[in-house]
Amino acid sequence: MNNKKVKRKKISSLVLIFFAAICISDSDPQILDKEDIAVHKDIVFTVVDGHELKLDIAVPKCLKAPAPAIVDIPGGSWRVVNNSTEDALFYAKYGFIGVSITHRTSDIAIFPAAVHDCKTAIRWLRAHAKEYNIDPNQIGVTGFSSGGHLAVLLGTSGGDSYLEGDGDYQDHSSSVQAVVDHFGPTNFLEMNDSELADRIDHFSENSPESLFLGGPLKEKRELAHLANPIIYIDSEDPPVFIGHGEKDGLVIINQSELLYEALKKAGVSTDFVRVKNADHMYRPYIWDAEISPTIDDMNRLTIEWFQKWLGKPELDLTRIANRKPKPDIQSLEKIHLYYRLTIELPGKTIKSFCRGRFTVRAGGEILAKGKIEMNDLSSAEKRIFQQDLVITGVALNGEEIMWNFQGEIFDSELDEKFEIMYMQGEKYEPSIEGLGYHIRINKDKTAGIEKKVYR
Repeated sequence: MNNKKVKRKKISSLVLIFFAAICISDSDPQILDKEDIAVHKDIVFTVVDGHELKLDIAVPKCLKAPAPAIVDIPGGSWRVVNNSTEDALFYAKYGFIGVSITHRTSDIAIFPAAVHDCKTAIRWLRAHAKEYNIDPNQIGVTGFSSGGHLAVLLGTSGGDSYLEGDGDYQDHSSSVQAVVDHFGPTNFLEMNDSELADRIDHFSENSPESLFLGGPLKEKRELAHLANPIIYIDSEDPPVFIGHGEKDGLVIINQSELLYEALKKAGVSTDFVRVKNADHMYRPYIWDAEISPTIDDMNRLTIEWFQKWLGKPELDLTRIANRKPKPDIQSLEKIHLYYRLTIELPGKTIKSFCRGRFTVRAGGEILAKGKIEMNDLSSAEKRIFQQDLVITGVALNGEEIMWNFQGEIFDSELDEKFEIMYMQGEKYEPSIEGLGYHIRINKDKTAGIEKKVYR
């Protein structure tokens, strides 16, 4: 038995999985299918210094009246920002006008450019409210991580000329009426105030905050102050819901604690949910930890917040009820698939191991899940895990099937433990026989995951 202290190294996580692959219950009469929604992709809402900024809009087809819009600002350390049709669709399935926007990234333009762009997007939505059946008086905004930071800034900085900018549609307001912030930073200068072992050094010149401000934080204190949504708070601000993982090592939880206390002090309606055992992106801080509330719970709380403060959209429920009936479960064929994990690593010994779990889902439902225990990786055969699955009661054709791996791999030669969490998707069709991953760990302690679809 190796009694040496095992080091932890996180090598991969996929931001998209927690917000695009959301479990939605068909029992809710307000839930719409994709065919009930019109999607408009890659609409250019402004051009700034030659850069086209785009958004996606998802509009329910069965609205009785203009509906509130929910604007999702993508996370990505203000550096990697992509509009997402899936994020827009998530809100539209509840009857809202779902919108996913972009902004200039920090390698193109530093703060406050991203804030200016987000406010321009809000003004654009009001300018085009009739075209997309939007209630211009009810616009909510949300985001996770850097997107959460920008969402809160939109909520607290209404009327501030410095953050408004001089973008298009100045004859329309950029105000928002409700905010949901998932683990967004606030006071950059206090982001190092943690004893978590895996926190990053935010004072580094290469930290996301330093790059966002155009220089090391300690040299950009005035800009850091102006980028702090807390300094703009007053009693007229819209209600703000906050969620944050208690074990977040990238954006430590004090950022949300500071925001929550300031909002309460100002008399702003707010709620704060601390997610137990959760690291950044609400992922478990160790692979087998159970987070609470769950990600599905946090998604539900997000929708309920917007319904409470913006109102439930008015839908023609008869059109929803008259959809084509779903296939009789008894008439559906059994679908045979397998889930396979293959591992390549330097330490091909009985002391190397892989432990974890997997889930397969489609259409918001869990199709299969299982436990992975590979306690001896000394031969090629022992470095392959496979579980055969029989899926019944689900029509998969045309659906995107999602699968993940969440676990840890210990390499005896490197004396290193790698914690891995990853999810991928593929549109299902009958030629698919199996799915999974090939995980490769290299001698230089780099690692990668290759998606596998077996046909």
